[in-house]
Amino acid sequence: ICGPSIAILLHSHSDEWSLMCVSLIKIISLILMNVFIKRTYSMIPSLQNENEQQSSTSVDENCLDDNSASSNMNNASSISSTWGCVEDIRVYIFQKELWAGVALAFLYCNVMTFGGLLMAYLNSCGLTWEVIGLCQGASNFAGLLGTCIFALLQRFLNDVRATALCGICWQFMLLSVSMFGVLMKNPWFIIVGVIPSRIGLWIYAIASTQLFQQTVPEKERGKVGGVQTSLNSLFQTIPLILGMIYSDVDDYWKVLVTSYLSNGTAVLMVLFGVYLPCRKSNLSYSTVD
Repeated sequence: ICGPSIAILLHSHSDEWSLMCVSLIKIISLILMNVFIKRTYSMIPSLQNENEQQSSTSVDENCLDDNSASSNMNNASSISSTWGCVEDIRVYIFQKELWAGVALAFLYCNVMTFGGLLMAYLNSCGLTWEVIGLCQGASNFAGLLGTCIFALLQRFLNDVRATALCGICWQFMLLSVSMFGVLMKNPWFIIVGVIPSRIGLWIYAIASTQLFQQTVPEKERGKVGGVQTSLNSLFQTIPLILGMIYSDVDDYWKVLVTSYLSNGTAVLMVLFGVYLPCRKSNLSYSTVD
């Protein structure tokens, strides 16, 4: 949360000590992250027991099948490289919550976040880098706040799909305010919409992850997670390509319209592909009862 603001403030001095301070902050953050991950792992014995069982099982299997594995290694690797990707995609397509994952990938097309394109556009509108850095820190804090609001919404609604719909609708509504700011060339309207929209983004991201955890079988989670990550990366490259095509600041609205339509498409996917089908099935079950 504090990193972007500190980095921008130090960068404004443009000296070597400022760059060293920013690098030191990154190193300390990475160290603390690894310490916390190790601490969390040590506090949950079930993770350690599961890994120990898997490691012991894998050792026994390796000892028994070492000769046969070495003779068939080349054939297995060629088959897996040819058909592994197709099989993973097939497993992903037949998941119950397919549209929740596709909608999440569409959200990666969003450029109305404090990334390079939006920051350059805000600077061209007259905002200083110090103000942009502070706004980026506030945007990160809004994302952290979204994780807390997710827990409250889930406790109130008691439905992950309804929580996901609320989160993505909240994001789309506030991005509409940002869209109005771009059309009016008012950077403050853009900021007012972008910062709180991160709350909805994080609510939906957590809700979609929880949906996959609840519905995807354990043996297929690796395949589904790999395809989802690849899909997110694919859609994340679209704004970068559009940014290279429409590199002029005056053409930024074209990139933003594409991003806005992508978010709107994600809302429709969640509404008609995730929430309403489950709602109709619940109503049919209650009618039968």
